[in-house]
Amino acid sequence: MAKILSQDEIDALLSNVSGDAEEQSDAEENQKITIYDFKHPNLVSKEQLRLLETIHEGICRNFGVFLSAQLRMIVEMNLLAIDQIMYSEFVMSIAPPSSIYVCEADEPHSNFVLEMNPQLSIFIVERLFGGQGAMVGEVRPISIIEQKVMRRVIDRIAYEISKNWSNVAIFRTDVKRFESNPEFVQIVPSSEPVVVVSMEIKIHGNSSLMNICYPYMWISNILSTPEVQEKILFGSKESTDEEKALIEFNLNQTNINMRTLLGRSLINVKEFLELKNGDVIQMKNRTSEPLKVYAENKHVFNAAAGIRNKRYAIRIIDLVDKEL
Repeated sequence: MAKILSQDEIDALLSNVSGDAEEQSDAEENQKITIYDFKHPNLVSKEQLRLLETIHEGICRNFGVFLSAQLRMIVEMNLLAIDQIMYSEFVMSIAPPSSIYVCEADEPHSNFVLEMNPQLSIFIVERLFGGQGAMVGEVRPISIIEQKVMRRVIDRIAYEISKNWSNVAIFRTDVKRFESNPEFVQIVPSSEPVVVVSMEIKIHGNSSLMNICYPYMWISNILSTPEVQEKILFGSKESTDEEKALIEFNLNQTNINMRTLLGRSLINVKEFLELKNGDVIQMKNRTSEPLKVYAENKHVFNAAAGIRNKRYAIRIIDLVDKEL
């Protein structure tokens, strides 16, 4: 038979239920909620983003040093952000006239965009010509002469991109053309995702932006290789002292083929066929000349021939390869 609850027991149950609900609501309020945009999914993982940050921090550091030397003033360059957006959004974020360079990577082949504030380009050109250097207030198109002067600076950025990517993928970067209107730059379809790396350049308190836009498919092809995935998961492991000692021990125990060339001579086939026991073949080199000693087909020593303990032997005279 079902037990009938009293009014006191009913009130106690209701109070417990309301208390649990309040605790649950407090826990939900304290929980951190991250907004996720389904139109812009995170295609690059956090581990891959860390690798991209390391690469482009190196670009900022090296190019900042180069720019400081060229402009003869302190240049501070920092990595701001790495965003994953659609290519159409990147194009719409650039206001013409701008300073846009289309670059090409050869392996794997792809085009990417290097976009720089035109005010910064004019400032760099003025400093390279020995001027005081001041940020222009009104944005204007870059002239052909300024493009020619800036080409050396842009080539250095392309070199730094290839150099800092070399730990992940070895490719060569070439600057193909210059554009001032972003609508004329179409490296991928508008709906394709891209990875945009934003960098800040500070000179005399003035801040300018420089962006590198990579196609996502190009980055995905590089970062999805087994070698890169292993580096992302396990990092670049530093060898311990025990491992170095083991490698050194194994190398010291490795056998090397040594041979000595006593001399050379040239005879024809008829003379070769008529050779018999006791014949003498005259060598081209003299007995006073040192003999060449080869280690795995590499000339490393000079030696003199002799006999030791009733065996033919050689005595090392000098070392040929100083780096051995």
